[in-house]
Amino acid sequence: MLEWSQVSLPEPASVQAFNLQIVYEGCLVVAFFISFVVLFFMRMVVFNTATCSVYLECGRLEVFWSVLPFMMLVCICSISVFALYVNDETNEDPLVDVVVVGHQWYWSYQVGVDGGPEVFKWDSRIVSRSVDSPMDFQDYWTVDRPLPVPVGGVTRVLVTSEDVLHSWGAPRLHLKVDAIPGRLTRGLFELKLPGVIKGMCVELCGAYHSMMPTIIEGLGEADFWQWASRPS
Repeated sequence: MLEWSQVSLPEPASVQAFNLQIVYEGCLVVAFFISFVVLFFMRMVVFNTATCSVYLECGRLEVFWSVLPFMMLVCICSISVFALYVNDETNEDPLVDVVVVGHQWYWSYQVGVDGGPEVFKWDSRIVSRSVDSPMDFQDYWTVDRPLPVPVGGVTRVLVTSEDVLHSWGAPRLHLKVDAIPGRLTRGLFELKLPGVIKGMCVELCGAYHSMMPTIIEGLGEADFWQWASRPS
């Protein structure tokens, strides 16, 4: 979960999120390097009048600051396109297919496991606050039935809406899939470790928009198959 004091991206919980964070941090390194070079030469031009003319009329330097940024842009573009392609396409079939339907103001899930004919269906609603609820409002992240997904297997989500626009996802997944009435929007993720991943609907959808948490529970292989083998 994001904190007010946090200045970096949340810890990635999926392989796809890790790929995107590598691209983000690589771009930050390049941006800091470019800023350093630009500020260095600005200092030389402003505070060193003796060598100012040398820098302004140096052909080799002009080639350097023309070719180097071009090569950096090519590298950034190549890494970004590769990460986006890897995140969107996979050579293996999804282990789990999840159909997510947004409602005002809860989520409905339909889960189908690869190789099994049975489909599990349920609604995931926020648990109402009570007089004993703490003041930190952490119970706004509590639902009656979270979404269980396996760790180490590709999960494909197909998201739609029954009424208005919603958006399904979680910051630690670096995933935001819009729920549009009459359309199916696809997303992929592969969890790295077991745990609970928290998110919220981030598309303004009405009066209780802030009460549509997305709670995903990453289960180990044995635990997930035990859940999938129970009667629906």
